[in-house]
Amino acid sequence: MQPPPARDAARLGAREGLYPRALGVRFVFLPPTLRRIHGSAGRRSYRGEAQVECGQGLCARLFSRIARLPKAHAGPIEVEIDARARAETWTRRFGKSAMRSRLIERDGLVLERLGPMRFAFALDLVGDLAEASASGVMSLDGGAQVTVVSAVAPAPVERLGEDGSEEPGLSWRLVRVRALGLPLPARWFAGVRAREFERDGRYHFDVAAQLPAVGLLVRYRGWLDVGE
Repeated sequence: MQPPPARDAARLGAREGLYPRALGVRFVFLPPTLRRIHGSAGRRSYRGEAQVECGQGLCARLFSRIARLPKAHAGPIEVEIDARARAETWTRRFGKSAMRSRLIERDGLVLERLGPMRFAFALDLVGDLAEASASGVMSLDGGAQVTVVSAVAPAPVERLGEDGSEEPGLSWRLVRVRALGLPLPARWFAGVRAREFERDGRYHFDVAAQLPAVGLLVRYRGWLDVGE
């Protein structure tokens, strides 16, 4: 069987949903579990395991309470996603603690509302995915390859893996922060990072937030079973 012919990027990337709009044609380069969790509409829930570490200082605890960050936890996690045409609501339940955020896409950025805080993120492909999207060649199920022509170039991303590796996935790069509608210096939040990747057929996440002179606010990481 001959590989399918080259296709127009808009046709490959033309999907409804927040993340397909934010990523454009790059969405098709995501690992299957990331495409599944970010490409489905309606309400659904996923279960897995997670570990939450929290800062212990007074300022860290105060900020965490204001931003409604989760409490320390090690064990089961349930994530409920309500994905509509223009917005998504994520409710993450870490044991008895819950964290809810609302996300929308605007001008290629993902805007997340968490309590009185508003964060604007750019989504970058990392690892082999960045190279693949730059070359414009993707592999489909069955081994066939498709050439994708795209004007979107991935931004350079730091290595985020603890072992120095860069597993193919998605990196959230913070570009803007507001509190109660007022802009805050982005440099204060240089320690905010988030990463999504696939490992052993599961969706994995690793999110951390630190502030200058405050230290760790929260770090939560783990996996979800997103099915087939």
